[in-house]
Amino acid sequence: MKFCFWGDIADAILGKTIGGGEIQIAQLARALARQGHEVVIIDFEAEESFSTEEGIKVKSVPGWNKGIPGLKILIHQIPVLYRMLKAEKADYYYVRMRSYFNITSYLAARKNKAKFIVALAHDLDVAGFRDRFRYEYKSRLSLKSFFTLYLPNDLVFDYTIRRADFITLQHKGQRLLSRRFRGKQQVFENIFDLNKVKDVVKQPGDFYVMAGSLTIMKGIGNLLELVKRMDKSVNLVVIGEPRGKMAEAVYNELKKFPNVVLKGRLRHAETINYIASAKALVSTSNFEGFPNVFLEAWANGVPVMSLQVNPGNVIKEAGLGEFVNGDYEALAACMLANSTAAIQPAHLVNYINEHHSIEKAADKFLRFIGQPL
Repeated sequence: MKFCFWGDIADAILGKTIGGGEIQIAQLARALARQGHEVVIIDFEAEESFSTEEGIKVKSVPGWNKGIPGLKILIHQIPVLYRMLKAEKADYYYVRMRSYFNITSYLAARKNKAKFIVALAHDLDVAGFRDRFRYEYKSRLSLKSFFTLYLPNDLVFDYTIRRADFITLQHKGQRLLSRRFRGKQQVFENIFDLNKVKDVVKQPGDFYVMAGSLTIMKGIGNLLELVKRMDKSVNLVVIGEPRGKMAEAVYNELKKFPNVVLKGRLRHAETINYIASAKALVSTSNFEGFPNVFLEAWANGVPVMSLQVNPGNVIKEAGLGEFVNGDYEALAACMLANSTAAIQPAHLVNYINEHHSIEKAADKFLRFIGQPL
């Protein structure tokens, strides 16, 4: 079978740090290619075309940025991306994340009488406009960005997901109940390659760690409220850089607490070493899908303490840490008591191997779309 993806995926294929959605596309592409399926990625950010050892073909888009700013999207970029996707004549076209460019993949699939797959990448994908505005748009909103980026992204995403043949969910809490969604839905957990943790340097320390983008949506404001309630004997290492004026203001407030160490942005390998050495990973994010950083913690035998995010109730059901349902005082108490200390690292690693392993991903995906293994 032939699968076609699009997006800024080349860096993720090459192992460079990039967003979680791109990482998951790269992992699925790699899993399918290892099974002998033909996999093509159209990447307009790639400087040149190349093929990987697994056989994934990454194709660049010549002249992607030529044209008049503002007009080139409609008169050049969308047409050229559609032509390239259509020319692949794939059996399956796959999109992930909200983007108006998804329309090109959908139209290419329909033109070639192929199947179209939409993968949910975030809980906000299935949220209403109010939550999207409050947690994603508000902190970085301008009228220009709303009408030229956010609104088109949402309109195209909502249009294509209702017409998709298949919809993959990150967890059961994302299930779409309306009859407007025609496609077959199934949970397809995020993929993790356990080989990535073989070189981790683990030096257990007396600290907790938080890692990721420091934005309002990712809960930097919640982090400040938590820190105010933490016992002064509890140490927290924060990895990441603030994005946006509101986040920067909160970040400056965090500098005032002596038990909070702000590391800024680190290389991915350094970040993983900190996670592997921590007593637990702490999350104060408002919305996620199924965070890759959770997988990285569990793969290293480190539990998660989460304020707001509990994808599909998995933290409680699988015994992977603590979830406090928005209660700052409870989370601060868990940290003081080190309440996840009894969780065995082997249990966490076994969970990753059973539910998120890249070795099992292709078979699971092929069963979902009805193809023989």
